[in-house]
Amino acid sequence: MKITTTIFGVTSLALSSMAFAFESDEQRQSIISQLGDVPSEETYQNVLFENAEFAVEILALLLEMEGVDPQFAIQAAMTAAPDKAIEIAQFARDAGIANENITTAALLAGLDPTEIAEATAAGIQTAAAGPAPPSAPAVGGQGGGGEDVISPN
Repeated sequence: MKITTTIFGVTSLALSSMAFAFESDEQRQSIISQLGDVPSEETYQNVLFENAEFAVEILALLLEMEGVDPQFAIQAAMTAAPDKAIEIAQFARDAGIANENITTAALLAGLDPTEIAEATAAGIQTAAAGPAPPSAPAVGGQGGGGEDVISPN
């Protein structure tokens, strides 16, 4: 219960402080006017590239707008500011975007999805080192013989 309250508090603080993350209110209003009411993918890509240092803040604005595909917005933010990909992914998770969309956005942005993947209870699986060993020969033959069978006698 305490962890849930803490996470909720941090998330609320992060979301409420987004309005103050820009250098000035005029700058925030300028970016909002550049985006327009229903920005096209090309429009918000251009705004993100011109203002890459504010990629997380612009993503917050985009996720609040109607008609904006969250996956494309995340992809554009990660493409414009690949050094902030982890921060962008965490913000998107906190905003309720599915991990599948975040991972796909990272892939389409040309980033390693394992860098931004959220850890699971099972942990991050790694590939096995080398081929699997051969199976042991059968013991007993159930009445049969053969060269690959070891007799229990």
